[in-house]
Amino acid sequence: MEDAIANRGLRRTASVQEDWVAWLPEEKDHLFDATLNDLEICYSILSVTLDDAFDLCRQGKLAPAREQARMFADLFDRLAGRLRGILRSLYEHSRQFGTFPNTAPLRPGFFRSDRAQQVARANNLLSVVRFRARTRFFRKLGALEEIVAGLQREAREIALEIAEGLAISWQKPWRGLEVLDYDLNTSLRETTIVLKSFFCVLPIEELPAFRQRVASLTPRASSNQNRRAAQILAKMEPACRKAAAKPLPERTAGHATLRKRRDESTRA
Repeated sequence: MEDAIANRGLRRTASVQEDWVAWLPEEKDHLFDATLNDLEICYSILSVTLDDAFDLCRQGKLAPAREQARMFADLFDRLAGRLRGILRSLYEHSRQFGTFPNTAPLRPGFFRSDRAQQVARANNLLSVVRFRARTRFFRKLGALEEIVAGLQREAREIALEIAEGLAISWQKPWRGLEVLDYDLNTSLRETTIVLKSFFCVLPIEELPAFRQRVASLTPRASSNQNRRAAQILAKMEPACRKAAAKPLPERTAGHATLRKRRDESTRA
């Protein structure tokens, strides 16, 4: 009863999977696509930067690779900040308006770092308890926020270690950044899924308030970050500059291919 009242009679689908393929009205669809497009471009730039760094390492060009590490840390911060801004927007809007979507628990197997797996495992175990929609939703937002914040801290630390030449061997810290990149991508996919389910139950009259909240809580890129991003985008294929098709709630094949290339680089 509480969930029905909270969503003011909006018809709900039975699951997150049904939300994912559900139709959205034009205004909602436009905001969802614009938000997803921004995140996808940020991640594409981040991933290309990491690939370039592995190429430099394989060629023995460690000095420019260290500069790539600094750039990677900045771009990682940029994407992590956007994800955390969206998660905070969802939390604050739901607290104010009482709009709660379907929620699926995190899957530990989708993450690779120890801390992210631990947080996801705890969220998954709690899913067996019959919490209300409000509690399940806030718990997942909190878990994703904790994971992204932890990845952000680790990325800064490892990138600084690489950039300052403190690492005895370059392979281990770069592998660490690859794991963090993988888990940030997983967090991006999970956030996208949550956002789509949220739009499915968001009353159209609340859309302007949510749009404004996202704009206010999502950090703007610095001019230096924008300049670096433009340099990387100029190197990418035109197709890569467009937002990818809406991802399914699973790992993407493209990311697995990038990871395979990086693994080959670290073994070289």
